[in-house]
Amino acid sequence: MLTLRIIAIVASLIFGFFVCWQVAKRRLLLRYSLLWLTLALLVLLGAIFPDVIVLLANLLGFDVPSNFLFFAGLFFLLAICLSLSVVISKQSMRIKNLTQSIALLDGEARRAEEPKQDEE
Repeated sequence: MLTLRIIAIVASLIFGFFVCWQVAKRRLLLRYSLLWLTLALLVLLGAIFPDVIVLLANLLGFDVPSNFLFFAGLFFLLAICLSLSVVISKQSMRIKNLTQSIALLDGEARRAEEPKQDEE
C-alpha cells in the first residue's frame, strides 16, 4: 500500500510539472491547464491522505473506496470533456463569423476594383 501511495505522489508531481512545462512552452493556455493542475493536486492529496477518500466513500455510500475513485475520476473527466466542448463550440462560432466577415470584405474589395477596370 505504501508503494502505491509513493507512486501516486511521484506521478502526480511529475504530471503537475509536465502541465506547468507545457504552459511555460506556450503549448497549453493557463486557463485550460487549471483543470489538469486541479486533477494533479487531488491525486496528490488523495495519496497523502487516503483516509479522506475512505471517509468520502463511506459518506456517499460506496462499499469500496476504489469504486468511489473510479466514479470521481469519471466525473472529473466528463467535466473536462464538457469544458473543452464549450471551448470548441465557441471557437467554431468565431471561425464561422470570421469566415463570413472575410467573405463580405472580399466581396466589397472585388466590387471596389470593378470600376477601376472599366476606367482602364
